[in-house]
Order: sequence, then structure tokens, then C-alpha cells
Amino acid sequence: MGLPGSTRWRTAAGFVTARSAPAAPAAVVLALFAAVGVAVLDDYGVSHDELRSRDTAVVAADYVLGDGPPLTDHINRYYGISFEAPLLLAERL
Repeated sequence: MGLPGSTRWRTAAGFVTARSAPAAPAAVVLALFAAVGVAVLDDYGVSHDELRSRDTAVVAADYVLGDGPPLTDHINRYYGISFEAPLLLAERL
């Protein structure tokens, strides 16, 4: 056993240092994840609720600005707009 805080350990085969750990398994796992990511890249897109979420943000923003109907009449009145509000602001700029 090495000194406390040391990166050397004594084994039956000799000393093993933290630097002698093989990097190949980590590289294989990283390459595998990258290959899967590239393979499924075409499956990403606009989900089924993106437009509904945007509409909710538009109605809430119009209400806050005084231009829209009361939120009690909106079908999605229970959902917050903390995520959509900055996106809507960026869209309108």
C-alpha cells in the first residue's frame, strides 16, 4: 500500500499508478455514445406539444401586456410560462 494521498498502490504484480489505467475502455464507450447520437439525430424535431406550449405563452404574454382575454378562459390556464416566456421574448425581438 502506498502513502496516504499517494496515487501508487502496491499489488502482487508490482506498483500500479493512477496514470497506468487503460484509456481504451473509456474511448470505446465515448465512441459508442457518439455513434448512437449520430444515428438517432434525424429522430429529433418538433414534438406534438410545441405549438400548444407556444400558444399558451402568447396568450399569457398578451394578458400580461393587457392586450388579451382573461386567462380564466384559456384551456391551458394551469400551465406556467417560465420556460416559454424568454423564448417568446427572443422571438419578438
